[in-house]
Amino acid sequence: MTHIHSCIVSYKRRKLTERTLKSYLATVTVSYSVVIVDNGSPAEVTDWLAALDVPVVLLGENRYPGYATNRGWESMPLETTLLHRIDNDTEFVPGWCDRVLAAFTDPQVGQVGLAAAGDEPWTSMPSWPVGGNSIIRRELYDAGLRYSERPWTADGTMEDHQLTKDVWAMGWQRGWAAEAIVYLGGGDPEYYEQTRRARGLA
Repeated sequence: MTHIHSCIVSYKRRKLTERTLKSYLATVTVSYSVVIVDNGSPAEVTDWLAALDVPVVLLGENRYPGYATNRGWESMPLETTLLHRIDNDTEFVPGWCDRVLAAFTDPQVGQVGLAAAGDEPWTSMPSWPVGGNSIIRRELYDAGLRYSERPWTADGTMEDHQLTKDVWAMGWQRGWAAEAIVYLGGGDPEYYEQTRRARGLA
């Protein structure tokens, strides 16, 4: 039986985080658990998170998405078969669970990326990173796979890129759940600039 344990990484943007959570809860069709891990948002966000009827971890400082996801995955229940990271600017499209499970029918696929409408999978480059919104098999986690917790650097590899490289190095391939999500915050360059400044990259 499939059980997805999902970690939503939160940093500011309450309205987008709320839409992300609502769309997830409205569209997930398999057994699931979900936790929100917040990367040091202001009280406006953390007070709202603390009142939610889902588990929340407040880190209290601006850590990195890899660190937050690893903390969220630690709370997975025993029945977990798939581990899921969700960025907080995501809206789930109905049917995404079916697309994920279809991608995992290939026994060589260890990681599945949730592609946005219009995204073109890099089918000729099977080790190319799938991005932040992705799902891995539980057995990769049990074998030691984790997100990198290293700080971001301007010339470094981001944690989502490194995860796909590590999946590939472990002998697994990656697949896609095509057009499974839309990005809610893609038109907000100031938010991303603020994020980079907060992490010493700008």
